[in-house]
Amino acid sequence: MYTQQVSLCKQIVREHYGPIVETVVAVLVREGRLPLRQLVPRTKLTGRNVRQALAVLIQHGIASHATSKEGSLMVTYYSISLKSILRLQRAGLYLALVEERMGSQGLAIFRTIMVNGLMTTGSVREALSVADMGNAAKIEFNTIVAKLVRDRYIIAVNTVDTITKVDRIMQEEILEVEKLTIPPTAKELLAIRRKILEREEEEYQSSNVVGIKRRASVDISADRSSKLYMGMDGHAMVSNNHDGGDLNGHSTQNNKHEQVDAVDDKQFFRPYYDRLDVFLRNQQIVNYYTDKYNAGAGILVKAFLRATEQHTRTCRVKLSETVSSSQVSSYVPKDAPLIDTIDTSKDMFRQQLDARGNPITETSNGTELSQQKRGEIIYALLEVVHSDCSGIIVKVDDRGTGQYRVNFERAAITLRERCIDALVHEKFGSVHARLLRVLRDKQKLDEKVVAQATMLPIGSCRERLHDLALAGMIDTVEIPRSADRNPSRMFYLWFVNTDKQMRSAMRYVYQGMSNIIERTTKEVAARALLIAKTKRADVVLDPRLLTDGERKEIQNLARIKQKLAVASVRLDSMLLVIYDIDPQSVDLQLLQ
Repeated sequence: MYTQQVSLCKQIVREHYGPIVETVVAVLVREGRLPLRQLVPRTKLTGRNVRQALAVLIQHGIASHATSKEGSLMVTYYSISLKSILRLQRAGLYLALVEERMGSQGLAIFRTIMVNGLMTTGSVREALSVADMGNAAKIEFNTIVAKLVRDRYIIAVNTVDTITKVDRIMQEEILEVEKLTIPPTAKELLAIRRKILEREEEEYQSSNVVGIKRRASVDISADRSSKLYMGMDGHAMVSNNHDGGDLNGHSTQNNKHEQVDAVDDKQFFRPYYDRLDVFLRNQQIVNYYTDKYNAGAGILVKAFLRATEQHTRTCRVKLSETVSSSQVSSYVPKDAPLIDTIDTSKDMFRQQLDARGNPITETSNGTELSQQKRGEIIYALLEVVHSDCSGIIVKVDDRGTGQYRVNFERAAITLRERCIDALVHEKFGSVHARLLRVLRDKQKLDEKVVAQATMLPIGSCRERLHDLALAGMIDTVEIPRSADRNPSRMFYLWFVNTDKQMRSAMRYVYQGMSNIIERTTKEVAARALLIAKTKRADVVLDPRLLTDGERKEIQNLARIKQKLAVASVRLDSMLLVIYDIDPQSVDLQLLQ
C-alpha cells in the first residue's frame, strides 16, 4: 500500500459517492478491518450514516465483511478493497469494450448494472422499461442478458461473495480439517488449500453457469425463413411458416425443438471486472504486434486471443489453451485486410508486374482473396509472430500446420517493460531509456562497461545512472574485494531491480492520476458560478441568456476536462499493464 495509492482512492470515492462514504473508507484503509462499534467513533459520524455508507460500498463490491466468534458474541468485521476502488477509474474502458463486443443493447444492460451495483435481471428490465416495448425487444433483451452471463461479462452473486476471499477460504479450510481424525501436517494443509482453489476453478470452467436456466424453447424446421414471437410463458420462440402451415406458426411438417439459455429473473448479478481485464490485456497484446509489425499481425493475434479467451478466467493465468492454426484461421474475419501484409511468394524476382511496375496480386483484378492464398498468408503471419523475440506466441507441436499457445507471463513482462521504457523516455529522455534497456539486457554491469555499451562519456553516464537510481528504476549491488567490506575496495554494479522498478512506476502513476483529479476539481470549482447559471431553468430554455464570453468559457472547460479524461485513461492503462496483468497470482500466495 502506497501513500499515493491511498490518497488517490479517497479522491475517487469522494468523486463517486461523496464525503461521508469517503470518511468511512479513509478510516478502514488507515485502521484496517474494523467492527461497527469501533468504526463509528473513529469516523465521528452517526451510526446510521456509517451503516448506509457500508451498505453502498457492499452494494458496489468495494467493501466486504467477515463474521467471527468472540466469546459468546458474533462480531462482523468490515474491510475495503483498494483494487475495486481503482477500477472505478476504468469504467470508460469497460463500457467501450462491452459496446464493441455486445453492441448498444448490451452496453445499456451492463451500464445499468455497473451504476446500480448488484441487480437482478428483473430490476434491469424495469430500469430500461423493456416491458413497455414490443415482443421483439423483449426477446432481444433476454438473448443479450443470457450472452452476458454465458460469456462472464456479468456473474451471479451469492451470499458468500460479499465475504472476503481469505475468510471464505479459511472457512472452507476449517471444514476440511474437521473431517480429519488427527491434526493435518503442513503437507496435508497445503494439499487442502490447493484442493479448494482447484474446486473453484472447476466451478468456473463448468458449462452450467450460475443464473442460467434452460427454459426457453426454439422451434426449428428445415425452412430457413422464420419469425420471432413470444410464447405463452413469455420466453423467446421462433416460428417457421411452411407451405400448409397456419398463421400462428404451427407447421404441418415435422419440426425440431431445442432449448436455449434463459436467465433467472430473481438472481442477482454484478460486473465481472477480472474477465474484462482479460479483454483489455488482450487488446494491449494486439496493439504491441500491430505497432511492431503491421495491421495483419494485429488481426491474426486478435483472432488467436479470441480463440483462447473462452478458458481464460483472469489475467493471472500464465499459459493459454493449445490452439491449432486452423482454429485461428476460423476466427479471422473474412473481410480482414490481409493483402500486402506479408509477402508469401517464393521468388520475389519472378513476380508478375503490371504496367506501372507494381506486383500483381489476386485483388488487383477485382477478385476476392482465394481460400488457399488466405491460408498461406495466415500461416506466414503465424510464423512471424511465433518467431518474435518476445516469446508471447509459443509453438508447442509441429504436427500438421502446428499447435500454438500464448505465454501470458511473457506477455505481461514484455508489455510492462515497454510501458516503463515509455515512462522513462517521457520523464528523462531517450538517453536514459537507452541506459535502462542496456541494463535490462545485460544485467549487472560496471559503470565503465555501461558507458562503453551506450557510447557515452563516463561522467555523463554516471550522472544519468544516478538519475535513474533516484527514480527507483535501477539499483546497485556491492561486491567486496576483501572480507572487511571496505567501501573503497568494492565493485559497484548497476542492475534492474524489477520489483523496485514496478513499485516506483506505480507510485508515479498513482500520483499522476491524483493530480488529474485535483486539477479537474480545481477547474470546475473556479467556474462554479458559471456552471450553476447554465443549470438554471430560464437558461436551459433560452441559451441566449449566456454571453459570448460565458459560452467560450464553457467550451474551454469542456475541452480541458476532455484532455484530463484522456490523460487519466492513459495512466489507468499503464496501471493495468504494470500491475493488474501481472501473472504472479494472488491465489497462489494464499497457498504459502
